[in-house]
Amino acid sequence: MAPAKYVYKDLLERQIRVTNLVGYVIVAFFGVVYLVSKFALKLDHPLINITAGFLVASIANLLLYRVHKKIYITYRFIIIMTFLVILILTWYTGGLRSPAIFILATIPVAAFSTSKKQGTAWSVTVFVTAILIMLSEDSLPDSIIPPEGELRFTSIIILFTFGVIVLLSYLVNESAFSTHRKLDRDRKQLEEKSARLENLTTLLNYSNDLMCIIEQDTLYINDLNPVFKLHLGYELSEVRGVGLLEFIKPDSQVASLENDLKVLKDDEVLKFSCTMLSKSS
Repeated sequence: MAPAKYVYKDLLERQIRVTNLVGYVIVAFFGVVYLVSKFALKLDHPLINITAGFLVASIANLLLYRVHKKIYITYRFIIIMTFLVILILTWYTGGLRSPAIFILATIPVAAFSTSKKQGTAWSVTVFVTAILIMLSEDSLPDSIIPPEGELRFTSIIILFTFGVIVLLSYLVNESAFSTHRKLDRDRKQLEEKSARLENLTTLLNYSNDLMCIIEQDTLYINDLNPVFKLHLGYELSEVRGVGLLEFIKPDSQVASLENDLKVLKDDEVLKFSCTMLSKSS
């Protein structure tokens, strides 16, 4: 497989791994947020129901990937819906003072792990969003997190953000090392093939025997060694693209030779003798 195909395949596999793992991590995180908010903090807010709906939709999205096999659909749903839910969470938990703002910063990191274009787009989106939140500071609602729950909420956010960054770093580095190993292996194989080809070329060029490569179906000569000029007097350009039989003295064996060569299999050897025609003949 060519190095370019390895790189493309690796990028696709990396996007699939990142999307699935981050998707399930996000589901786990918001699941914890939902449980803590609903049962530990006993919050009663529309955001709790939004989180529950997001959880159901995210799980369905991850499971549907196994059906349609289009990772970009799964990826876009995850990153867009996660952005919107985190934005709402940030808005109702203190704006720029909310620890949820740090989760927004991980979105460009996740996007960059799939492609530079996605990373750049989401970096701009998150930056503009942060500016808009800052400009809307006076219109922010009161935080839905009670004072006694702020430490717990902040701890969960910090642990989640740290976990996502570590996970993404591991996936990207693992993929980069894997691609490097594959490319290095291909480079060594290419060097070995080049060395063998160079040896074969030397053997053909310095051989005293007439050697040529022909198209089996047409018997046209594709390439030949310089001995043709030495023994027969032809320039190499005069021989290339011409039928092999044009350089063989016609006799009763020519017709059968043509048929035998055209049906010759790769693992078969055909032995025959003939008289070659020189340029001066």
